[in-house]
Amino acid sequence: DGYVDVDRVVFACPANAVGNIYKQHGALEEAIWSTPVYADDHHPSSGHMHSVMHSDSSVIDPKHREEALKRASNYVEVTRNSNDGNINVENQYNFGVQTSGPGIYDLPLEKKPVMLISHSLGEGKSIDTSLIRGTGNYARSHPLYSGWNVMAQLSLRLVQGRNGIYYCSNWTTPGNCHDMSLLSGFVCAHAIGAKYPFDKNVEAKKDFGRLRDLMGF
Repeated sequence: DGYVDVDRVVFACPANAVGNIYKQHGALEEAIWSTPVYADDHHPSSGHMHSVMHSDSSVIDPKHREEALKRASNYVEVTRNSNDGNINVENQYNFGVQTSGPGIYDLPLEKKPVMLISHSLGEGKSIDTSLIRGTGNYARSHPLYSGWNVMAQLSLRLVQGRNGIYYCSNWTTPGNCHDMSLLSGFVCAHAIGAKYPFDKNVEAKKDFGRLRDLMGF
């Protein structure tokens, strides 16, 4: 028939996408979903909206390279562009240090592989194409830290669960970090009958309870 009849739906998507999908929403939902502002609303084409995943360590200054690769979660260079005088902020996420993947997490620091995610490379820099593993686009990934966004998030309690519809994603939390975005999914899953998976972890369960309150459950 082209449709599935269900009792509950969880929207785990950007705020504006909910309104495009759920056509029968009301004025209150419309006000909430149209409020969140994302970083790419302001600078959609900037270097920090796009990333390159690679293993070319030459992007880090030789003076700091060895120490940064072993110990730094992020390596940042701030320079001024010669053509327009604007400031460029280059950021390298060092996933060789951060990753919890099998076979990497337990390696000694000096044996961690080079696993970098580069944003907004400074002038004169390039990445060896043979060492590129992939690229990323962060559209709708980073809601701004703003009063309006927090107001939208707190207002969700007025519609959360109404008509069997629930909302989780980065914009449904007080910040756009990975752990809270993931936890918002746990909160919605729990609301429709799933068991919280880390019941014996006291600190994790505290965070779960706090976010449940903030999301209106």
